[in-house]
This record gives sequence, C-alpha cells and structure tokens, in this order.
Amino acid sequence: MAPGRDDGSLHGFAVPLAFATTVTMWAVAYVGRLPAVMAPSWLIAVGMLAAVSGWAFWAGRRSAIGWPGGAKVGAIVGVLNLLILGSLLSSPDGQLRASAAWWLAASVVMLAALAAAGAAVGSSAVRVATTPPHWTALLSKVAVAATFLLVVAGGLVTSHEAGLAVVDWPNTFGSNMFLYPLARMTGGIYYEHAHRLFGALVGLTTIALAARLWRVESRSWVKWLATAAVVAVILQGVLGGLRVTGNLTLSTSAEDMAPSIALAVVHGVFGQLFLALMVALAAATSVWWITAPAAEPRASVAADRTLQASLVGVLLVQLIFGAVQRHVAQGLVIHITLAAVVAMVAVAAGARAWGLYHGSWPVQRLGQLVMAVTAVQISLGIAALAVTQGRAVVGHPTVFEVTIATAHQATGALLLAISVLLMVWTRRLFGPKANV
Repeated sequence: MAPGRDDGSLHGFAVPLAFATTVTMWAVAYVGRLPAVMAPSWLIAVGMLAAVSGWAFWAGRRSAIGWPGGAKVGAIVGVLNLLILGSLLSSPDGQLRASAAWWLAASVVMLAALAAAGAAVGSSAVRVATTPPHWTALLSKVAVAATFLLVVAGGLVTSHEAGLAVVDWPNTFGSNMFLYPLARMTGGIYYEHAHRLFGALVGLTTIALAARLWRVESRSWVKWLATAAVVAVILQGVLGGLRVTGNLTLSTSAEDMAPSIALAVVHGVFGQLFLALMVALAAATSVWWITAPAAEPRASVAADRTLQASLVGVLLVQLIFGAVQRHVAQGLVIHITLAAVVAMVAVAAGARAWGLYHGSWPVQRLGQLVMAVTAVQISLGIAALAVTQGRAVVGHPTVFEVTIATAHQATGALLLAISVLLMVWTRRLFGPKANV
C-alpha cells in the first residue's frame, strides 16, 4: 500500500467527516455560549445544524457519498455529541432525566436524517472538477483544528483567571463532567468546564486518527508518531487535572486539593508542543507530502535546517518564559529579551525560505508566514504588556484585556506550529548537496 493511501475515494469517509462536523458544531456552540457573546439558543442551534448539512453537502458534491453515506456520518456525529448533550438533559443534581434516553436516541436519528438530506442534495448537484477528498488527510487536519481551538480555550481560561473555577477533577463539582448541567456553566466555570470538554473531544480525535493510521498507513514512523500523539494527549489531560487537584482524588472539598502553579505552566507549554506535534503529523499525512518527489539536493539546505531548528528551539524557551509570566509574573525581562532573539532568527529563517526556494510552495509560503506572524506576535506582545502591565493577576479583566492576552498566547502557539511546518517541509523537499 502506498504511504497514507486511502482504499478508494469512498473508503473510510464516515469517521473523518463525522469528526470534522462535530468539531465545527462544538466551535459554534463554544463561541455562541461565551459569556461575552451569549447568542440566543436558537441561533446556536441553527449554526450547529448548518454545520451538519454543510459538511454532508460538501462531501456529497465532492465524492457522491449519497444519502446512505450522509446518514452514516450523521449517526456518528450524534453519538459523538452525546458528550455534550448530557449537560442539556441532566437535572440540577447532575443526573440524567427519565426522558433522556428518548432525547438521546432522537438526536442521533435527527442528525442522521439531516446529514442524509445534505449528502443527497450535494450528490445531485453539479460536480466540481476536482479529485475526491483524501479522508486520512482530512482527519489529520481536523485534529489540528480541534487542538488549536483547545489551545485558544485554554488561553481564555488563563486570561479569565478561571483555572481553579472548578474545584475537582475528573468530575465537575462531584458530577460526571459529561452530565454537568448547562444552566450551571456560568462565568469562570464555563471557561474551565468547556475547556475540559474540548480536551475530551481532542483526545477522541487523536485516538481516531492514530487508529486509522495504524490501519491504512505503511510508514512505520508515521504510525509511531500517531501513537506518541495519543500518549501525549492523555498525559496533557492528566497534567491539566493535577494542576487543579495536586493529587489523584475524587474529593470535592477544597481542603483536599493542592493546586499547582508549576503544573499550570507545564500544562500550558505542553499543550503548544502537542499542537506542534499534530501539525507535523498532518504534514506527513497530506497529499502533497505523499506525492512529492524525492528530496532535491541544495547547497543551502544544511544552513537552513540549522537555522530553522534554532528557531523552534528559541520559540520553545520563549514559550516557557511566556507561560511563567502569564501565571506568576516572573521573568518578564528575559521574555522581552528573548522576543528580540526570536524576531531576528524568525526573520532570517523566513527570509531565506522565501528567497532561496522559489517554486517550492510549502517552503516559500511558510517562510512568508513565519515573518508575518512574527510581526503580529510582537505587536500583540507589546499590547499585552500594556494592558496587563506585567501582572499575572489582573483582577476582573475586561473583554479587551482578555482578547489581547489570549490572542498573544494563541499567536505564539501558531508561530511555533508554522515554524515546525517550515522545518519538516524543508527536510522533506530538500537535502544537502553531496560534495564532488
């Protein structure tokens, strides 16, 4: 089997499409329920249902999965959404209502019917002149998108100083986290609890991707990289929980907890490392990577590999000091000094990738992105310093303060991800020139 090849245009479409739809639905619900947004429930519901029909229509038009395929996708989406539907059907004490079973079954049937209709309409529409989707590549991209959303959600938790809004873990105030009533998810509790739910979705997506790669992938290093991602996402979840409790306990008493700032820093940094791992995996499973020719010898590639690896290294150190500053307001001078170093290395690596590798779409474009995102990140860093004045605890931060601080954190994660992509794509497409 060719590396990462799907067995036919319709093979294995259901799980990637179901996760793509679910991640989109959850993103709509998360943004709509943000305390600063609080969109009407009917509008959130319409947006979530539009995601179901939209993805099904796209798949029907691109690969003609037909209404049976759409129904299959919708049913899986219904099962995945049970992770959040329980919060709508639970009583104030966190127990499922007597009628919950009927509502749960009805939701699966409804989503299956909606997706079937979308796929049927898409299949009957005029086809676009393009190759069928590569479903494994789609699932890896969905995993990256879900992880980035999780990083942003985690940033909002820190910016809102809500990391300890929920006192226990893995439960939520003694209730099963998937049954905690929506009506009680207010203020800081919403940010922290929604972050946990997103973490569960990212974990499931990572496991689904790894399972698929072990089934269809022939490159052993890709399969083991996916396995490492599963181990990493489990470890990240445990780190997040122990950051709150300090030990493994099901107690709901604050006296039994020992919250750890050190683990908060590790959890924040490790989350961004996990995003970098997922983008590398997505690159390796992309159609471009699989179909690209053998690495082209270039005299300049040795220096560029070193420079790009140095960029990733200084970014990791900078992220650590940024996390320390966010949580305990220490190391600001080092963080600012390193920002200048990161900027110089990023501009050098980006400019060389842009100028020396014409015709190589990934390397050239990623070089441009590294420079552009670096400029944005520096601007956001200055703005974050201005609104927080270098403090870890702002105390009732405004929407503007939260937006700037979270954008700075998320852009840092994005810069690391793009830098990793630049590094792995340069290694994939270009090799050192042999001495004559």
